[in-house]
Amino acid sequence: MTPRTSTPRARDGGSAAVSIAIVFPAVGVLFLALAQAVLVSVARDVAQAAAEEGLRVARARHGTHAQGQGAAAGFAHQEPVLRAASVTVTGDNTITVRVQGHAPSVLPGMHIRVDRAARGARERFTTRQEP
Repeated sequence: MTPRTSTPRARDGGSAAVSIAIVFPAVGVLFLALAQAVLVSVARDVAQAAAEEGLRVARARHGTHAQGQGAAAGFAHQEPVLRAASVTVTGDNTITVRVQGHAPSVLPGMHIRVDRAARGARERFTTRQEP
């Protein structure tokens, strides 16, 4: 009787399970990182839109800082993707509205701060000056 030789197929037994055990967690982390990037991007967009809404209200002819702050805060609180939003409005002739908050986290231990601002001149009526 001749000794039995091992075939390449017999030596590879179970290698698929090991490959999956190594690759699957890496793919999972990449997927979570992509989801986190999307959440941060959307939170930044919401903060920017809230700042622009507050600026639109605050820079109007009879607009006040409090009205602009209320408009920006109302906009930010309607969107759940921007958490713990805070709004500050500063300036007299050039108004700046700053919206700060946090993006939701799908990865443990990550706290991503979002900070966006919009700036513009207060609207006012002027008279035409003759040359």
